[in-house]
Amino acid sequence: MSTTKYISISSQKGGVGKTTINTLAASIFHFIAKQKVAVIDCDYPQHSLETLREQELEMLKSNPDKLAEFQSLGMQAYPIIGCTVQEALKEAKSMDGEFDLVFIDTPGTINVPGIIELWKQLDYVFMPLESDRLSVEATLPFAQALEAFAKDKPDSRLKQYYAFWNKHIKSEKQDFYQKTEDLFAQLNIPFLKSRLEHSVNYKKDLMRSTMFPLSKEFMRLGISSLITEMSQIIFDLAPTTVDEATLATEETKAP
Repeated sequence: MSTTKYISISSQKGGVGKTTINTLAASIFHFIAKQKVAVIDCDYPQHSLETLREQELEMLKSNPDKLAEFQSLGMQAYPIIGCTVQEALKEAKSMDGEFDLVFIDTPGTINVPGIIELWKQLDYVFMPLESDRLSVEATLPFAQALEAFAKDKPDSRLKQYYAFWNKHIKSEKQDFYQKTEDLFAQLNIPFLKSRLEHSVNYKKDLMRSTMFPLSKEFMRLGISSLITEMSQIIFDLAPTTVDEATLATEETKAP
């Protein structure tokens, strides 16, 4: 039986950071947890992850110092496959048994041919939200569609979907966060405890690299907590493949 896990960090609301978090998660599991990772980018038409990889490859060609730095890692970059949603299902199935984790970056809409079949190939979906009414209103029907068409269906792998906060602002009143979590609990939509903090650092190239591991200075933003929690879910509460003590140390070392 294949042990490959298929994961998507997805949302119907644009701008909530799903592509950035897909990149962060894939890179941390690959470079730090030493999992064999692949990424399928079927977020048509922008294909942001595939474009980012192409830009980084061009950068390495023109920058000998960065190329030497990459080579010194002693690791290959994980593959990124750009395709349509309908092609993604075939690509995903071809990776079964070849990789530990396959991250699939999907379009921000459910009105795409083949999307339901692709959902059924996933094991888990993680849905980022902002503290904004429109973000919540976009996530609720998305979760309901996953429940209605994919979760626990006879021909589906999808076990569960989870919401979590992105761009969390500690200094603002937390009433909206709590009320939203209470609403989701009433609707049986689980919420992760981890919250990714709002930060301008997410705009930096170092935060979105598909070729280099995430720098320790960025681990303080709730990322280590999110990856640890995801790991515990993905691997069925087995000992986390991301060393919690190591990540915690990296987080406290950061300025």
